[in-house]
Amino acid sequence: MKKSGTQLVSYGEKVEGKFSLILEDAQGERSFFTGGFPLRVNQESEFFRQVDGKSGLAPDSFELDRRPAETFLAGDREWDGFYLRLSRLRKARKALHSLQEWYRSVVSDNSRNNPQAINSHQIFFNSQLIYLIALTDDKEDNLGHSQFVAAYALLLARAMGIEDDNFLTDLQRGALLHDIGKIGLPSSILCKPGPLEPLEREIIKEHPLLGYLLLQDYPFLEGATQVVLYHHEWYNGQGYPFGLKGEKIPLAARIFSLADTLDAILSDRPYRPGRGFELASLEIEKGSGSQFDPAIVDIFLSIPEEQWRKARLQALRLFRLPLVH
Repeated sequence: MKKSGTQLVSYGEKVEGKFSLILEDAQGERSFFTGGFPLRVNQESEFFRQVDGKSGLAPDSFELDRRPAETFLAGDREWDGFYLRLSRLRKARKALHSLQEWYRSVVSDNSRNNPQAINSHQIFFNSQLIYLIALTDDKEDNLGHSQFVAAYALLLARAMGIEDDNFLTDLQRGALLHDIGKIGLPSSILCKPGPLEPLEREIIKEHPLLGYLLLQDYPFLEGATQVVLYHHEWYNGQGYPFGLKGEKIPLAARIFSLADTLDAILSDRPYRPGRGFELASLEIEKGSGSQFDPAIVDIFLSIPEEQWRKARLQALRLFRLPLVH
């Protein structure tokens, strides 16, 4: 595994939210995927500098070298900002690991036909999902957004005649966790009030793949990753991260994409108030065949506005869709 210019850095166990990293080149702004978030090596790789040359393992604990923020290119790239992202990712890994263990125990017991037990399981599962959403970034409206788009996506899927509980469950979970990859992105970019620079836009585009990398090891979220990984693909192939086109984009992601845009238009933003449903419908109709699947747009336009309003009002309640099979 050794070769010139390559160093293997491992920091703890994966299930605890720690990471392994291969550095090909310690210069420049190239991003390295470290167990679910990018490491920009010329600012942050020294965090892993204490390495045992024989084992390749960093010590279990060491003092963080705290340096002044002005020594880095952006405020969130100083050591405290990086440590915050590392801490969030470790918490997310631990929460996901706990959910995996819980899910295995639920599947193996005899409570799945007990309504009270199902409700108890659902409350626990949703509470853990809410915790994961809250870790995603510093925006106060992030939790509401995730629940709104989940409700919209379910309404749209059911209007399409989809009754498969497995599909609906995966769609719901994927909608709730669609932006989980942002855990690994700098808050200075996520919360920037003005336009993003070209490099910052490229960094933002990493979050679908980062989210997938974070969730891929948990089988009970396998279906949800279809939304997480592909939710920024466009029907005409102009989206990211892969530029997939048409029906090559998973159906759940195509449904979610429209629901996500609907909430973005209806919701208040720091730079503008939320806009009305009529304008949202016009904007989505304009995107038919380019951003959105035309067949899904047609179903969307057939749903009365009152149903969307009702879904929005109910979005912050615990979902009644069974989350355990």
